[in-house]
Amino acid sequence: MSFQNYRKGGPAKRVGVYLGLTFFVVWSIAPIVWLILSSLLEQSALIAQPPDLSPSNFTVENFVAVAASAAALGRGVLNSLIVSLFSTVLALALGAPAAYALARLSVPYSNALGFIILATQMLPGIAIAIPLFLLISSLGLIDSVLTLGVVYLSFNLPIVIWILRGFFLSIPIGIEKAAAVDGAGPLRTLWYVILPISIPPMGAAAVFAFIEAWNEFFFALILTRQSAQTVPLAIAQFAGQYQTVFGQMMAAAVISVAPVIVIATIFRDQIIRGFADGMMKG
Repeated sequence: MSFQNYRKGGPAKRVGVYLGLTFFVVWSIAPIVWLILSSLLEQSALIAQPPDLSPSNFTVENFVAVAASAAALGRGVLNSLIVSLFSTVLALALGAPAAYALARLSVPYSNALGFIILATQMLPGIAIAIPLFLLISSLGLIDSVLTLGVVYLSFNLPIVIWILRGFFLSIPIGIEKAAAVDGAGPLRTLWYVILPISIPPMGAAAVFAFIEAWNEFFFALILTRQSAQTVPLAIAQFAGQYQTVFGQMMAAAVISVAPVIVIATIFRDQIIRGFADGMMKG
């Protein structure tokens, strides 16, 4: 809906739009608000039915307890940072040339290949979990952050290729023809002409890949033991055999999601512009 059509819609349509946006915002931030509230509640108040939100039940003891056991959580945060950065850089390094080849070069069945690449996202992780575990175990690469980073390419690389391919298709072909006249081949054109004007979609793809790797739990659970455990596994350790310390678990979750929220807030304009350029124009 364009801005002019919105202006002509009348008060009723504007109210409907505002109500829809309000519902969407509340729906989106409600889990975050509940996460923060839960991290500040005492265990007894949190497990009460319904939870007791009296002011006297709010405390910072959950964060104090998490800080006291910061070794495991700190190691998990560091491992997640290494895995996420490694996987993101690798996805961009491999995804940008692949996306450019599918968008501009004479690749047979490029549209079909692009769809197949995106369709790999539909394959459930459990379908490849056992053969993947057996392969990595036979190679002696279990409990390695670099192994985990490579495995995360299975869901990061397809979305990076799809986003960048859409943006590359939207670039006027005249720019590349001008570079060809100056003697630039496909690789030089990609490096010196295309990539410098592709910062927004590459930034959006990078943030998306980083968040996906940061939040991943399933493969980290089956491919790590102790030294390479990521932050989702460190949070899960607050669930004991006889009791789950929900307040401390929520406090650890708040600490773990803080970097993601900060990154998304800082780069929100680039993310919005990148997804608009990379997915709408393509």
